[in-house]
Amino acid sequence: MFQTPNSPSLWRSQRPNSPSQMTITSMSNYPFNDPERSQLKKPHLQKPPPPQKPPSQNDTGLAVRTRRRRGIPSSLRIYRPKLLNSQDTDVISYSRKINGLCKKGQIAEAMEIFREMEEKGSAPDSFTYNILINGLCKDAQLEMGVSLMDEMQARGFSPTVVTYTTLIHGFCTAGRVDAAMDILDEMEHRGITPNTVTYTALIQGLCDCGEVERAILVLKEMKLRGNECCPNVVTYTQLIHGLCQKGLFEMGMEFLDEMIISGCFPNNATYTALIHGLCQKGSFLEAAVLLNEMVAIGCELDVVIYNSLIDGLCKMGELDFAREMQILMVEKGVAPDVFTYTSLIQGLCDAGLLDEALGLMQEMRAKGIVPNSVTYTTLINGFTQADRTDHALQLVNEMKSNGLMPAGDIYKILFKSLYS
Repeated sequence: MFQTPNSPSLWRSQRPNSPSQMTITSMSNYPFNDPERSQLKKPHLQKPPPPQKPPSQNDTGLAVRTRRRRGIPSSLRIYRPKLLNSQDTDVISYSRKINGLCKKGQIAEAMEIFREMEEKGSAPDSFTYNILINGLCKDAQLEMGVSLMDEMQARGFSPTVVTYTTLIHGFCTAGRVDAAMDILDEMEHRGITPNTVTYTALIQGLCDCGEVERAILVLKEMKLRGNECCPNVVTYTQLIHGLCQKGLFEMGMEFLDEMIISGCFPNNATYTALIHGLCQKGSFLEAAVLLNEMVAIGCELDVVIYNSLIDGLCKMGELDFAREMQILMVEKGVAPDVFTYTSLIQGLCDAGLLDEALGLMQEMRAKGIVPNSVTYTTLINGFTQADRTDHALQLVNEMKSNGLMPAGDIYKILFKSLYS
């Protein structure tokens, strides 16, 4: 294991000057878990209006319910009263509009609606701010998101763990993990305790930047918080994936054992990270052990697992085993995809079996799987290296006719082959 300081806060002091770019998977729309909205679900009834009065065009849907009750015909059904005053209703209506625009990526339009509601006297609440901050972070407008949080505080709304976690996730997505840690510092300074999602976002961001040592330190601090902030399967899987990406498979296995001992059971993604890494390394015995363990606990083998095994076998020159693995996956009801076939084609090309590789591409086409640029490039390189330039040129033309643009290196290789 890495030698780490005893103090869990020291990981913050080990920041590089320039973190590299990284990406993480998107998280749920966190602002919608805001408990501040739960009070809207239990309104007190007011005196109902006369039954003959229809609902106004301004009713938002919370004010009127048309569900059938006690068998009363729809023509005699009494309209439900407005549950909130008009200002509250307007804020909810505006928030819904802003949320819809943010989900569509129309952040500029969402900002216009946000300013419009202010101009019309409907002051945004913390829920509205969280929606917009989330949208801005997903659109990589991080500074604007921070400014909006400052504005939120100036208006008397306290940012919550949702607000800070949204910003931390956004900065991690942009590869700015040091800025994300600064936000964590501010969050703790204000007495807001980070949760599992907060720490997982940081661990994932650090791992995607290749900074697995710091990610381990974050995990240690997380565990020191006890039951209020336990690592979950996503936390461990991100760390294991990061370790495998760095070739630290033994350490990845240690964390697999740790998560199982702690009662957090691995899923397909956890095993896939380890099996893929071991196959790339050529450690098929260890990969097979994990594969059996995976099946024993009820995890289903998916196309990603099979592709990892097939790709690793092809790189080791074990083409017969790779082909058997492809047959097995079909028997198990898992359909091969373009990556499956491209790995097999690469293995055949490396072995000089070009006609078989070409036949495999015809097989994938017959099954409705469209070759991609990597598939074509693999075959073109194989035929060029075998001095079968005519076949390579045919593949280039076919590639272009299918709307795929050959890379510049392809033409250099062909030119060199033709005139060497």
